[in-house]
Amino acid sequence: MIVGNFYVNRLVLLVLISGLMWSFVPFSVRAQHTSVRLHGMVTTEEGAPLQDASVYIEGSSFSAVTDAGGVFQLQVPGGRHRIVCTLVGYRQQAVSLAIQVGGDHKLDFVMVKDGNYHLQEVEVVGKSAIAEVRESPFNVVALDAKSLYNSTLDLGHMLDRASGVKIRETGGMGSSMSISLNGFTGRHIKLFMDGVPMDGFGSAFQLNNIPVNVADRIEVYKGVVPIEFGADAMGGVINIVTNQRANTYLDASYSYGSFNTHKTNISVGHTTKGGFTFQLNAFQNYSDNDYKVRTSVLDVQTGNFSWEEYWVRRFNDAYHNETVMAKVGFVNKPWADRLLFGITLGREKAEIQHSNLMKIVFGMRERSGTTVLPSLSYEKKNLFIANLHVRVTANYNRNYNHNIDTAARQYNWFGEYRPTRYLGESSYTLGKFYNDNASTTANVTYRFNERHALAFNNVITGYERKNADRVAATDIYSSIDTMRRANIKNVLGASYRYQHNKNWNTNLFGKYYYQRVTGPIDTSQVAGSTAYSERTESFSTTGYGLASTYFFRDFQLKASIEKAFRLPTDNELFGDEVLETGNTSLRAEHSINYNVGATWNSTLQNDHSVYVDVNGYYRDIKDYIQRLVEQRYGTAGYSNHGKVRNIGVDAELRYYYKNRFMAGGNVTYQDMRNKERYASSTGDRLSVTYNNRMRNVPYFFGNADAAYYIHDLWGAGNVLSLGYTFNFVGEFFLDWESLGNQNTKATLPRQVYHDFSMSYMLKNGRYNIAFEARNFTDAMLYDNFSLQKPGRSFSLKLRYFLIKRNG
Repeated sequence: MIVGNFYVNRLVLLVLISGLMWSFVPFSVRAQHTSVRLHGMVTTEEGAPLQDASVYIEGSSFSAVTDAGGVFQLQVPGGRHRIVCTLVGYRQQAVSLAIQVGGDHKLDFVMVKDGNYHLQEVEVVGKSAIAEVRESPFNVVALDAKSLYNSTLDLGHMLDRASGVKIRETGGMGSSMSISLNGFTGRHIKLFMDGVPMDGFGSAFQLNNIPVNVADRIEVYKGVVPIEFGADAMGGVINIVTNQRANTYLDASYSYGSFNTHKTNISVGHTTKGGFTFQLNAFQNYSDNDYKVRTSVLDVQTGNFSWEEYWVRRFNDAYHNETVMAKVGFVNKPWADRLLFGITLGREKAEIQHSNLMKIVFGMRERSGTTVLPSLSYEKKNLFIANLHVRVTANYNRNYNHNIDTAARQYNWFGEYRPTRYLGESSYTLGKFYNDNASTTANVTYRFNERHALAFNNVITGYERKNADRVAATDIYSSIDTMRRANIKNVLGASYRYQHNKNWNTNLFGKYYYQRVTGPIDTSQVAGSTAYSERTESFSTTGYGLASTYFFRDFQLKASIEKAFRLPTDNELFGDEVLETGNTSLRAEHSINYNVGATWNSTLQNDHSVYVDVNGYYRDIKDYIQRLVEQRYGTAGYSNHGKVRNIGVDAELRYYYKNRFMAGGNVTYQDMRNKERYASSTGDRLSVTYNNRMRNVPYFFGNADAAYYIHDLWGAGNVLSLGYTFNFVGEFFLDWESLGNQNTKATLPRQVYHDFSMSYMLKNGRYNIAFEARNFTDAMLYDNFSLQKPGRSFSLKLRYFLIKRNG
């Protein structure tokens, strides 16, 4: 418990410090007398709120963007200023205003349409995402979730549309999902929600079960990552920015689809004039996942697998989860821009159909889990002094997990079975355990002037696994099962930003990494035998990087370099108690990452807009952590491979015509190869797989999509949308490409599939109905060592959305 107490004490200390800081904020704000809050609304001439309008003080960096209700707020220093409001398709509005210190100032803008410019609703979506990127020297793209609210997508499948990103799945709803980004997969990619690490959120609250309606946008940082995330990531960071509407709203939906799939989501929120706010998101997912697959089948009489493959239906793969996310607190107060207390409650139950190999099928295995996650978030601009921005978050999560594998049977895909001598279809377990996770984040940014700024970030995460089955029979658990498993990480970062002029800015940063691991380690000196003892090891190191960007006309150029480290994750160190085995001897990966990119974003003849983004990267990785699947039992484990080099490029092209038509696509090509020249530890035997492509890594993939919009169909404010998406993944190797001959090489063939969607919005989006057909040509799709994914599926979604502006 020493390690567990250590990270809990660090968490408590940081929360107390943040609490004390918050307590003294009102006094400091009253003492400074340097700035006041300017707030208001931006509407059309008809009074409809306008989202994504920019409001700023001319000649300064003080700016804000309106939310879905057209509301903005920003801190303004005292004095006379010219306040400007702009939005694509509307005439610029400007007001000269004398700001007096003391109290709030209210200013509303009524925007007039530009007669020489056709407002492009679809283009606004594209441009708002671009606007998020343009100020950053890092290689980052933003996906606007609001345009997909009528779809049945979860956050994971939404990410599959981003350039350089490929979602890897082991099956249907609730199956294991990992993200491939610039050649890195799974734990190389760090996930955040509103800047908070999602490492310990638990399987009941993951990308493949969170509806897209929860998010406002998703930011994808490729390769080099800013210190604000405090991440030990080499592949990149994905940050989910949730809805933060400041008005009264209700968003409710239900969908039904193939394989008896049901999805329900409700989001509701309200903010009073006094700043009190609450938000609630609740959603549930259910599916039988009983789609057909083609595979080899076990003969239960002989114990042999058939050479012939059969079409069979999945029969032990039902999944359901329910989650509630609630937040309550205050916004836009003198002592806090945002102070929110939250709680996330989730539960799930999943039947387990097969191992990491399709042919090894289970008939009675299952798992279940619950998540309880309280959280705290505090943010304040101009704290104590002008231009000092502080943000503190903290959360504690307890995941309860129960795995059941007790049947003394061996099943085949026909649902037949034969008795076995041993309990358990894979390995007997009634395992019950808790995963305790804690995380604290502190961000402090100070802008000296228009050119110079400093930022500091500190992230502490802790993990401990505890056996929850206190009455388990002693003959079931060995000594290794009772050993502690704990992991502490601390990533401390500092950065300096220099903005030479409005066209050129540079970010220089450094990071300090620390990890302490307690867990079982194999101490046997005899080959083929095992002997475990509990051991605690610690590791620390430093990294650094540089990112710069330059603008001219409609072009942006980016370049960045980083010496990065990735510390082994809890799952890699300790396994998942189901199909993954841990390795506490793993070393941290380290790499030199290089990135270059260029963006062109232009409006042509008012009615046409074009966006082009091209990025190239080079990765030189050492001690690469790879996932290996054991072919006999289908379990997976992790080991340090050695040297790996990756060179790649990804590109995205988008075209918009008025508010009627949109088309675009992205493509990724990467060359990730084994650069470990010798196969033996003594370095005297050349490796036969040297310079081979890394196995089970797609290297050529992409998608293209198009949408057509018919406005005012059967009534003013109604919109019919028709969409099509083309997806492809090129052939790639499941095993080393130098092994086997041309006929026996283990490869996954090229995959091409098509999606269609149609939605009809009535009454300016209040009532919505949507239809989707995924993989409508019923192509056979695989992933992760040939695990087959669902075929053709259809779904229908009904959605109601209401928003009421406050004040």
